[in-house]
Amino acid sequence: MRTALIPLCAVLALAAGCNDASLTDLRGDAQDVLDEARNRAQAIGELSADEMSEIWAIEYRTLLVSDADLGTLDEQLNALGQERWECYHVSDEAQGKLFYFKRPKSTAIANLTNLLRLGAVVF
Repeated sequence: MRTALIPLCAVLALAAGCNDASLTDLRGDAQDVLDEARNRAQAIGELSADEMSEIWAIEYRTLLVSDADLGTLDEQLNALGQERWECYHVSDEAQGKLFYFKRPKSTAIANLTNLLRLGAVVF
C-alpha cells in the first residue's frame, strides 16, 4: 500500500509546491519501501529451491465425460471442486468432452511459515 502512495505523494507535492519537510517525508517513505524490498529479497534467498517450488507447485488432472454421462456432470464437477480442483479448459473430443483441471499441489496452510517469511501473508 505504501509503495502505491509514493508516486501519488510526489505528484501532490509537485502540484502543491514542495517544501523541505514534505520532501524529507517522501524520501523517508521511499527508503522504508526499499528496506522492506531488501528484507523480502533476503527472505526469499533463505528459502531452498525445494521450498520455493513446493509453495508454487501446481498439479493437473483431466476428466473425459462421454455424452451419455453429461447427466451426472454436475455431481462429478462438485466432487472435484470439493477436492479443490479448478476447471480451466474444456475441449470437444470424439468420445465426449475433455475437462482440464488444476490445483495447488499443497495448501497455503502447509506453507504458512514460508509464506510468512516471504511477506506474502500479513496479519
